[in-house]
Amino acid sequence: MEAPPGHPSRIDDMEPNSQFAPRVLLAIDDLRLRRTNEASLRAAGFAVSAPSDADAVRILAESFSPDVLVVDSALTGPDDRPLYQQLRTRTDSYLLCIDSVGRDRARVEILRSGADDAVSVPVTPDEIAARCQALMRRPREIRADWDPVQQTVLTLGPLTVDTGRHEIRLDGSEIAATRIEFALLEHLARHPTEVASRAELLDSVWGPHWVGDTHVVDVHLSNLRRKLDEALPSLRVVQTVRGVGFRISNELLDLAEAAQSVRYEPPTPLHVAAG
Repeated sequence: MEAPPGHPSRIDDMEPNSQFAPRVLLAIDDLRLRRTNEASLRAAGFAVSAPSDADAVRILAESFSPDVLVVDSALTGPDDRPLYQQLRTRTDSYLLCIDSVGRDRARVEILRSGADDAVSVPVTPDEIAARCQALMRRPREIRADWDPVQQTVLTLGPLTVDTGRHEIRLDGSEIAATRIEFALLEHLARHPTEVASRAELLDSVWGPHWVGDTHVVDVHLSNLRRKLDEALPSLRVVQTVRGVGFRISNELLDLAEAAQSVRYEPPTPLHVAAG
């Protein structure tokens, strides 16, 4: 895809020292708003990519590795789903949505769909930049408390969670999970007979200083379950326990138990010949 006139053709050409600056991917359909917000974010010290179409946004969400996604909530993808919902399944970057409706209810729905922040128009470019800076101050690192005693490969029937290779396989198919989705499934797989509450999963995956809506757990697990269902529609892997939390499903535990019993062969009894 060739860059339009005046637009950088390579990420490294965006501005001096851009490799050290936090990165923002700006997805706003209105050209004037896109340009004014792009200029404001650059002035605030961000490296900015501001493509003009949804396809480019999806590509850059991976290749540009943005720290923050600023997305117009009205933008949609090829399947007519909101673009920000599609991006949430592809990346763990901070997600700030700009809503043109201006209703509180709309912003609440956006937040519960996986966005980290939401604002309504009219909103100034300076406020957008300030909100991006505020998001960058939130703790975002996924916890990785390595314990040499813990298993690195967790196997439950057809499900394999390999922490060394950071790989999930279900019935032989590799699941393209984000870091957060992987960490959530790893926690559940390490405690397959227990129910994990949202608070427990937030503490385990995001850490004790997480600031935000607890329903972010539901969003990421919903995205993960969609991917698992596509790989093996006949098996439910993660089960919701209403009002409590989430756990590995009974169906998967039954398959894991059956696989263990097949692998186990009792010792052959010794026959002592009569003297």
